Amino acid sequence: MTTVLDMFSKPPLVQRAISEGHERGNATVFSSSIGATAPGGHPSMMYAPFPYVSSAQEAADFVSARRNEGATYLKLFYESGQGVGMTLPSLELPTIRALVDAAHAENMLAVAHVQQAVDAVEVVDCGVDVLAHAPKNEMTHAQIAAIVEAKAAVIATLSIQDGFPSPGEPAPLLTQAALVDALSPAWIDVLEAQSKRWMPPQMPSFEIAAQNVGALHRAGCTILAGTDAPNPGTVHGASLHRELQHLVAAGFSPVAALRAATAGPAEVFALVGRGRIIPGAIADLVLVDGRPDEVISDSQKVVGVWKRGERQDLTRYDGSATERAGISFHHEQTQRVIDAVIADVSAICKRTARAIVRPHKTTREGHSLMRSPEPVHRDDDGELIGLLKGNATGLFEPCTLFGYPLTEATTHETATEYLTNHGLSYLAQNWEFRDGDRWLTAQIIEANLSAVTVRLIDYGSPDTYGSQRTLHPPSIEHIRLRR
Repeated sequence: MTTVLDMFSKPPLVQRAISEGHERGNATVFSSSIGATAPGGHPSMMYAPFPYVSSAQEAADFVSARRNEGATYLKLFYESGQGVGMTLPSLELPTIRALVDAAHAENMLAVAHVQQAVDAVEVVDCGVDVLAHAPKNEMTHAQIAAIVEAKAAVIATLSIQDGFPSPGEPAPLLTQAALVDALSPAWIDVLEAQSKRWMPPQMPSFEIAAQNVGALHRAGCTILAGTDAPNPGTVHGASLHRELQHLVAAGFSPVAALRAATAGPAEVFALVGRGRIIPGAIADLVLVDGRPDEVISDSQKVVGVWKRGERQDLTRYDGSATERAGISFHHEQTQRVIDAVIADVSAICKRTARAIVRPHKTTREGHSLMRSPEPVHRDDDGELIGLLKGNATGLFEPCTLFGYPLTEATTHETATEYLTNHGLSYLAQNWEFRDGDRWLTAQIIEANLSAVTVRLIDYGSPDTYGSQRTLHPPSIEHIRLRR
């Protein structure tokens, strides 16, 4: 990589990266510095504390502060209250409009993090110039037309899907021989560990985002290649080559995909002298042994890199203090996200800890004659994590707090162990809620022994998306784990 467009970093890191970008062998970095989000909004779980934006009146001062930190464009986050699988606060549209106006007054582009089509249309209506991420739900013709008419560019970030390999499969980056040869042993270890991490029972689908990118491209929208690294399964630099493959799979020609990673970003972000090989341009060059304009995977066959006309040592990063610090920082940020998710799920269960459950009785042979399910509490803090339903054979079925069976009946010890290990994580999964004759994807907001509340997040049902439902009492005829 010779040029990096960073979409969120704290000031000390931004200033250091910009400074080191002027040194021999380091990529030139442009950044938004801290992105604008509501108090407690995404990505607070990774980077807080940092300044928030609470109202439109704070917009101008926020943008000015980012400019003084070295930012060359503004990043903002809009999720309509729903983000990264958790219910999070979000900026309001009047505040977004004020932020965009303040950015334009500073001659800065405004880049918006969105994940839903309706959110994308709303922010471009506020004047946003670039969308970070293609929407995950299917875009209508009218929504695509609105993005194109606004002349907003879209950073695809289709490489996010590389963090969700099928069970037992390696990270997709590790299936690319040329990239594996270029990756350091330390980053290969990181990818191998990530591919073996816990995965959701129902894997997310990325096909709709790719279809949206293809449709936007055909409609004339400027698509830019981006990776959203370092999400699990992605690595700065290497994942851009995977992004090119994803764009081609979405219907781009190899030349169009290359343009999305070179001339396209340079034009959108007004990076003078970059992105093209023309007289007078900055001599940041990558030489490959192949024809990536015909076979996109040939982009991986890098044999030389020049920065400002000087050939670079492509091995000096491997094993360096810079690499070790980067991987350490990556691990720390990942753990912050894990801790935040666990805390959020735990908070759901703590609200049920005071619930009264009748104890069960047993026969002399030890068989259960339960009047109500047996509660299972966590050993360290006594938190209620699930229920055991006994049957006439003396076996026990581990269930959620609202009685949904998680696996087949087994011994009391095994069922208890299963709930201890998996009870909370199941609540964080996507579920399905019965809405008339339809089963719609939902996330559990609160669950206890007498009720369960869900938020509907089925992208294919815009009439109910974001709405809440509560069951009193919960019934497994109306809520089930997503299949």
